[in-house]
Amino acid sequence: MGYRRHTYWNKIFGNVFDLSIINPTRESRVPIHTATKPVQYANNHHPKQDTQHQTIMGNSILIIDDEPDICRLLQLNLSKYGYKVKYVHALAEGWQFLKSHPTDVLFLDIHLPDGSGLEALPQIKKLYPALQVITISAYDNGLEKEKALTAGAAHFLPKPFNVGKLQEIITDVKS
Repeated sequence: MGYRRHTYWNKIFGNVFDLSIINPTRESRVPIHTATKPVQYANNHHPKQDTQHQTIMGNSILIIDDEPDICRLLQLNLSKYGYKVKYVHALAEGWQFLKSHPTDVLFLDIHLPDGSGLEALPQIKKLYPALQVITISAYDNGLEKEKALTAGAAHFLPKPFNVGKLQEIITDVKS
């Protein structure tokens, strides 16, 4: 990817493209792109730089969204902060995951192929009252946001969203 395009996409998506691939045979880092700028690896954490994130290490996040690109984008960005992120593409899969895995934060799309996340939200909150739910939707008409927050969502995230604000949103939701 060229330097200009690389810079443009990093401004939009928050340095998602500054990742590395680990060669399993030699355990060496190989940059994905060939930009002339130095690469800042997502997995290269220094203890002094991550002091603000030490309290969130080990927290589990589940994403239920039918768009694979959104799931992967969220997973890449949230993993940088030490979260354990899993995603599924249907409501039924999400129910199965919640039953067998303790989860702290749930990103729940409102419109899913096998049902409405908005209709499932009250039941999710009833069964898992400590679970913090962040609803996400491409339809930001105000009405869905109001319904989601009334049904128990801690936050409403309209698509497209700024990935740079994800850490701030999760910190607000968990406090």
